[in-house]
Parts: sequence; structure tokens; C-alpha cells
Amino acid sequence: MTPPTRGHDATQKPVIYLITGPMAAGKSTVARLLATRFERGVYLEGDIFRRSIITGREDPTPEMAQEALAQLRLRYQLAAAAADGYFEAGFTVVLEDVVAGPLLGEMRTTVRSRPCHVVVLLPSSDAIAAREAGRDHKGYGVWSVEQLRDGFVNQTPRVGIWLDTSDLTPDETVDVILERTSPHTASSWSEIVVTDYDPEWPTLFERIAEPVRLAVADLEAGVEHVGSTSVLGLRAKPVIDIDVVLRSEADVPTAIERLHSLGYTYQGDKGIRGREAFMWPDDAPPHHLYTVIMDNQPHRDHIDFRDYLRAHHKTAREYAELKERLAAEHHDNRLAYTDAKAAFISDVLRKARYASPTG
Repeated sequence: MTPPTRGHDATQKPVIYLITGPMAAGKSTVARLLATRFERGVYLEGDIFRRSIITGREDPTPEMAQEALAQLRLRYQLAAAAADGYFEAGFTVVLEDVVAGPLLGEMRTTVRSRPCHVVVLLPSSDAIAAREAGRDHKGYGVWSVEQLRDGFVNQTPRVGIWLDTSDLTPDETVDVILERTSPHTASSWSEIVVTDYDPEWPTLFERIAEPVRLAVADLEAGVEHVGSTSVLGLRAKPVIDIDVVLRSEADVPTAIERLHSLGYTYQGDKGIRGREAFMWPDDAPPHHLYTVIMDNQPHRDHIDFRDYLRAHHKTAREYAELKERLAAEHHDNRLAYTDAKAAFISDVLRKARYASPTG
């Protein structure tokens, strides 16, 4: 019998959900229930990879020994690989584990498949304690409820969607998750289309950038138009790329909070150190927004690539032709499309930095 979808489009392309939160937050119940909402759904318990170690296991503790941390990272890597494997076979995967602190952004990056929605379940301490008391198997030992919850509240970057589920039933929680992620699911997997240059792109950039500039004004941050839509006349995917250029790494946590207040969803560095990525707000046009540090490698890459294409029209045309060809070859696979452009981009950056001024 096909599981009920409760209005959710179960025929959509596969998705990965990473469900995290403190122990006794209701992750297992919610994750299992969420997986049933899809015609091809997998519930994957990340902790199974910890329990698979029969001898020599070192569990995480508040002090976190190096071996325990290494085993924790291994557990996340194995869980991510399993999730990717199911995803590639056409399953929507709900991966559930306790992932907190900087490891949350790292874990999302380890999962290569997209879209990957991070959902943090964070009920109140009283709600967690009550749920723990009602469980046959107790999860808290060396940890206290307050310690583990504090690890999320004060030490974990706000990657993904955070839900206070103190007063929500599991069904209600799943409904909220689907409501919050479904609009992005379609846009994340829309067909790759390269269009003619639109003279309205700079205007669209300014409209998107205005509230961002206001939010980070006291940080003295710049907001720059980068990517293909910033190059006059260049055919491109009609998605604006924006860099929020910060003065130092110390400003990153504040910038994340300011952008979160505008409705942006923090996605971690997605494998590129020094560049933090964000999903656009629900009510905004699709665009890519990143924070970078002034003159760090990601910032220089974005600026040097943009400026070289602006100054070298022949190279810009070659880039447009490459994108059109790759869009035809990888029309619904954004990872393959992006990977296939890497050699061309590297060559342009090399020329931008080492070639003569005349190219």
C-alpha cells in the first residue's frame, strides 16, 4: 500500500533531509514519519554506525577525546555515503543523528546530494526532560539535558531550519518540515537553462541587495554582484550571485544571524573554506548569497573571474558556449554541471592572475 503523502508531491525527485537535535528531541519518531510521506522513502539512523563498532569504540563526551572525535567524524562520513547511495538509487532519504557545533555544517557538506535540507529539532529543556523520562531506553548519561541543548543553542551555526517542537506532535512537526522545504525542493531541482543576457539583472541585484546592505551596515560589509549575471552581455542562468564581503572572520557569526533575520537559511561552507552559503528567503527571487572575507581566496576567485570576463569578451563568449553545451548534457544534474565547468574556471583564474594585462 502506498503511504499517505498528505498533499505532498511524492512523485518529485529525491531529497535528503538531515534531522538533528538533542537526544529525546523526537528525532527518530519524526524522521521515520517523514520518510513515510514519500513513495520511495528511506529512514537512516546515523547512530547505527556508532553501534556497529563492537570493540575499541569511544563515545562522545563533553570533553571529547581525539579518538572519540575521529570516530564521530567517521560515523558521519559513513552515514553521508549511505544517504548519497540511496539518493542515487532514487530514494528520498531522512538521515537522523545528533550533529551539533561546527560539525553540522561539515556534515551537510559531506552529503554531496542536493537538495539536502537540514532540520534542527530543539524543544525546551523541560520538554526534552519529560520525553527522556518517558523513554524505556535512556540516552543521557555523561551528558545532561542542559549541556547538550546548550551545544545547539550557543555553539551550533544556524544551518537549515530550526523548530521549537515543544508543543508540536510528530505529525504536526512533519507537516511544518514539508511546508518549509517543498518550495525550495522544486527550485533546487529545476532544469538548468542558460538564457540571453537580461539588462534587468543589475536592477534585480540592487533590489535583492538593499535589505542585505541594511542588515550588515554596521559591520562595514560590502555587498557585490558576482557570477555570470554580473557580466554585461553574457548568457547565463538567470540566478543572481551575491557576495557579502566581511572585514574579518570575527564578523561571520554576526552576519549569519543578521541574514537569518532576513529569512536566509545558512548552509555551511559547502566544501569551500572561507565562503559561507545561504538559501534565499521564501519571498525572494532565487539567488545565491555567500559571505566571504575581504581578499580571501573565495572572494578573490569571484572578483578575478568576473573582472576577467568583463574585460575579455572572447573568453566570455567561450564560457557562454560551454555553459549552453553543459546545460544540454546535464540539464537536471547541477553537481555534474558545476563540476564540468571547473577546468575552464581554473584556466580563467590562472590567466587573470598571471597573464599580461592585454590577455
